[in-house]
Amino acid sequence: MAFRVRAEALREALSRVLPIVPSRALYPITQHILIYQAGDSVELRATDLEISMRTFLSVLPEEGDAVRLAIPPKPLNDLLRGFPEDEVLSVRQRDTTLGLSASYGRYEFGGVPSEEFPHFPTQESAGGVGLGLSVLDEVISQTAFAASKDDARLALTGIYFDFRENYTHFVATDAHTLVRIRRSDIRLPGSPALLVPVRALQALQQAFRGFLSEDELTLFPGEGQVLFHHPQLDLVCRLIDARYPDYESVIPTNPPYTARLRTEAFRKALKRLTVISDKTAGVIRLHFQPSSLTLSAEDTLQNRSGQESLPCEYEGPDFRIAFRGSVLSGVLDHLQAEEFILRMEAPGRAVVIEPDPQAPPSEALFLAMPLMI
Repeated sequence: MAFRVRAEALREALSRVLPIVPSRALYPITQHILIYQAGDSVELRATDLEISMRTFLSVLPEEGDAVRLAIPPKPLNDLLRGFPEDEVLSVRQRDTTLGLSASYGRYEFGGVPSEEFPHFPTQESAGGVGLGLSVLDEVISQTAFAASKDDARLALTGIYFDFRENYTHFVATDAHTLVRIRRSDIRLPGSPALLVPVRALQALQQAFRGFLSEDELTLFPGEGQVLFHHPQLDLVCRLIDARYPDYESVIPTNPPYTARLRTEAFRKALKRLTVISDKTAGVIRLHFQPSSLTLSAEDTLQNRSGQESLPCEYEGPDFRIAFRGSVLSGVLDHLQAEEFILRMEAPGRAVVIEPDPQAPPSEALFLAMPLMI
C-alpha cells in the first residue's frame, strides 16, 4: 500500500525524530530515518544506537506496495517545508526509491531497504510511572542547564532520577552548580535510580512540544535503559553507566546567614556588572550588610570597575562572598519566582538558592559554588 498524507503532518512527525539523527556516524545507516507503513499508520524512526525514537501518524492507504524504506531525512524535511500546510502528498515506493507526488510536481529520494535499519529496542511496559508533559518539560528546563557538557565527566552529563518512597528527586550538576527538583506527585517506590543522558531528554522535550500540555507519558525503567511512552511516540535510551555523586552530602543543612532578594532586580544588576568584570574569571563580589547588598566587579587590566547596591532582607554581621557571574546567571535564569532566598554558611562553602515562595508539589533547590578569593 502506498499512502496519502498532508505535507504538514508528515513534516511535524519527521521533526520529532530528526534530533536523534547524528551529523556524523560510524554506521552510515544511522544517518537515515525509517519510514515504515502498516495499513493506515506510518512509523518514522531514528536512532544513533544509544537513543532510539519512533513516532506514528495516521495516513490514508492507497493501492500499491507498503512504503518501507530508510532515507536521509534532511532533503525530505527541506522539501516538506516548501509546501503549504494543506498540501496533500501521495507517497509511493519503487524498489529503493521513495516517490512523492504533489500538485506542484513529482520528487524522488533514494534510500536503503528497511531490513538494514536497526530494530527498535525491546522494553517491558510494566511497573512505570506517569509524567505529565508540562511537568516533565518543567523538570528538564530547570535541570538540564546544570549538567556537565564535558564527556570526560560522564556521570555528570545526565539528569539523575532518584526515586524515593514519597517523592522523586531530579538532579543535575557540573560541580559548580547543582539543581535538585523534588516532586512529591511523582513516585515509583522500589525502582532503582536512573541516570538519563541530557541529550535524550532534550530530544524528548523537543518532540512533545507539539502535543497537548495536559497529555501524559509513562516512564518504564529497564535493565540499563529507560522507555518513555506516549500514544504517538516512544523513546528508548541507554542509561549512563556511571556512579552518580552523593549530591545530598554537599547541600548545607542549616546555613546561618540568610538573605532575601528580588529576582529581577538582582538579575539586571548582575547583567550590568558582568559587562564590567574580567572576561577570564568573570568575578562578581557580594557584600551583605543589614538590609542591603552591594555587588561589585572589576577588570584591573582594562581599568574598569562597577558597583551597585540593592535592598535586601538580611540580618547579621557583614558577609562577603564571590562567584563567577555565569554561575549566578545560570541559576537566576531558571528561578521561577519573584523573590529568592540565599542561605550562606561561609565564603568558601556552597550557597543554597531557593525560589520564594515555592509551589508544591514541586520544590526547587539550587546550589552555587563560590570562588576562593
